[in-house]
Amino acid sequence: MDQQRESEIERLQRELDFRMAVTTAIVGTLELEPIFYIILSGITSGKGMGFNRAFLFLADESGRQLRIRLAVGPTSAHSAEEIWAALAKHDYGLDELLPRCRQLCDDAETMRLTAQLGDFNLALNGLDSVAAPSHILYLNQDSTLEAVLSRCILNQAPFCSNALTMSYPQIEEAEMSFRHFAIVPLAAGDRLIGAIVADNYFNRRPVGADELRSLQSIGNLAAMAIDRAQLHERTVAMAEVDGLTGVYNRRYYEKALVDSLALVKRSGHGVAVVIFDVDHFKRVNDNFGHLAGDQLLREIAQLLLKNVRQVDRVARYGGEEFVVLLDDADVDAAIQVAEKLRQTVHDADFVDGRIGRVTLSAGVAAAREEDTADTFFQRADSALYRAKSEGRDRVVFINAVETSEAVS
Repeated sequence: MDQQRESEIERLQRELDFRMAVTTAIVGTLELEPIFYIILSGITSGKGMGFNRAFLFLADESGRQLRIRLAVGPTSAHSAEEIWAALAKHDYGLDELLPRCRQLCDDAETMRLTAQLGDFNLALNGLDSVAAPSHILYLNQDSTLEAVLSRCILNQAPFCSNALTMSYPQIEEAEMSFRHFAIVPLAAGDRLIGAIVADNYFNRRPVGADELRSLQSIGNLAAMAIDRAQLHERTVAMAEVDGLTGVYNRRYYEKALVDSLALVKRSGHGVAVVIFDVDHFKRVNDNFGHLAGDQLLREIAQLLLKNVRQVDRVARYGGEEFVVLLDDADVDAAIQVAEKLRQTVHDADFVDGRIGRVTLSAGVAAAREEDTADTFFQRADSALYRAKSEGRDRVVFINAVETSEAVS
């Protein structure tokens, strides 16, 4: 009896240490990715909950779909043995393991398990049609990941089973099923944040009621941390967006430019910038009013955004000037993009066709290793001045900064 009591005290102490370590780590950051790694690595750590694998599913911003965001754990019995041997050899404490999560973001092996569930997409407005009936779960009849997960979300309650198997039919590999598993929905008030699934597929260790309660406690912490980080992310995003046009603002652009130049210096990665100026914009305000001028800027901004790659950044620099920051682009590519955007605006109708043809002048620059943000931008600005002084509605690239005077 004394031995059993000591074992229970030891388990409770380990659980308390685990919760404290995860709480400390989560409170220490507002970045989503580290929070995800902290939660899942803690669940799979031997000094934490010791599950073989852990999966985090998140609802999208619209609250309509649930998708995999991160999975931590081995993808085969062989890799499981390697991981356990390495952990036993180094005997990582939880306080040592959690900071290492930041190093795993770019690790291919870490992301392999996540990639296996990359096609998972659960429509949250159709859960009733796919959810497993409750009696099937408690009669231990095998089911699918979608069906069991849907039932847990509808019930708003955690669930564990050591008898049934959840399958993921989209993947043929046997390892992409779930055994000895627990599911915990994550919610902030009445709003679904996501769900955590943890299992012991490889060592077949049963999941008990105490583990389910512990996982639910971690899930509550995770939901609060993720909700807080998402709110912070939305607040930061709002501070980086131009209120009139909906594209990035000058503050964001200047920070992104510095970051891009640092990448140039580290890796020789190509970066280019295009500055656009709306030709004769003052005439639009004078002839059609400032509301029409504002609408024109909104429509141009969205047209630019629609016609660049997802990795490129469009920002309103100020007034009627826009900048497009092009990643992985040399001079020729930047000129091509600038010309395409100039022609697209030239051919478009704006403000319900009321204001006639609108044209853009553009200046292009490609980053050099010795560039500062100022010298880089000045070359593009000098090229823009040349474009306007040579007749507008054109794209210009120059190698050196030229003295310029204002041209409206």
